[in-house]
Amino acid sequence: MKKKRMIIHNRDGIYHLMSRCCLGEHLLEDEEKEVFIRMMRRQAAFCGVDLLAYSIMSNHFHILARVRHEKPRTDEELLERFRSLHEGCRMSPYSMTPEALEKALERNDEETQRVRDALLARMGDVSVFMRELKQRFSIWYNHQNGNRGTLWMERFKSLVVEPSHLAMAAVAAYIDLNAVRSKQVEDPADYRFCSYAAAMGGKSSAIEGYRLIYGGLGFAEAMAGYRLCLFGKGAKPKGELDKDRGVIPDENLNEVIRSGGKVELSDLLRRRVRYFTDGMAIGSKLYLKGMYEDHRDCFPDSRKARFAKMKGADWGGLQVVRDLKVDLFG
Repeated sequence: MKKKRMIIHNRDGIYHLMSRCCLGEHLLEDEEKEVFIRMMRRQAAFCGVDLLAYSIMSNHFHILARVRHEKPRTDEELLERFRSLHEGCRMSPYSMTPEALEKALERNDEETQRVRDALLARMGDVSVFMRELKQRFSIWYNHQNGNRGTLWMERFKSLVVEPSHLAMAAVAAYIDLNAVRSKQVEDPADYRFCSYAAAMGGKSSAIEGYRLIYGGLGFAEAMAGYRLCLFGKGAKPKGELDKDRGVIPDENLNEVIRSGGKVELSDLLRRRVRYFTDGMAIGSKLYLKGMYEDHRDCFPDSRKARFAKMKGADWGGLQVVRDLKVDLFG
């Protein structure tokens, strides 16, 4: 008997989404995981899905997602979403390009309305999000590897999650602990194909996911609460069935508890911090103002880019002059 999926209608829905490679084979290497994450982000932006947490393993993936039921109200937003889906992608000669869609929307005739309706029907739907993501990745994967046939074992599994920070954080922790349970790492921040590692590395889109889980709190507050949950759930096996699974070492848990979940500066400095490599200048606000007076022609035009507070930890009041188009951490 085919299992029915519970779908939330007429309001935002939170889902834990899972899918496994065919026969459980370990088919996803580092390159495949990176491509999958890029495609996932594009598909989410198009469909109106907020990625709260994710982990891409070698034979399966997990996504905690908020699917927004509201669809674009203007052609400008519709076009922006369509562009986000195809940005940087090689397109089929039979597919509509963003440029073609823009011209069609300008005409605003009967054919335009059919195109508009078809695109809107693909948004705000968890099934469409998962189907198109898996299809697009399968096409890329088979082309790269000269394969034919299916890549995925089944359609997908889904679990409806209560939109409370308690429930969402618990599911996010389960997702981020995948690499710990499989004994690949002792700290989930060291597994770069999960959202926690991306957030700890300064990836703004990953940080936003945890902020949404905690009701829009700032990065430091959201991550402090989440780290206590994450390390607490990952420190000890829960029962007989879990005894052979990896755990977070007790000393790591104790350190997180001691700091109240706060992200320590030393934790961030273990990673490559682009503040120190891709910025223009770093120092106190007074020092940077002096640099600006002496070297205005070298500074970016944007005032916001000129003097930015360093994020992610207590940097002792340090600021940076930057105009970066890349992630701050990596």
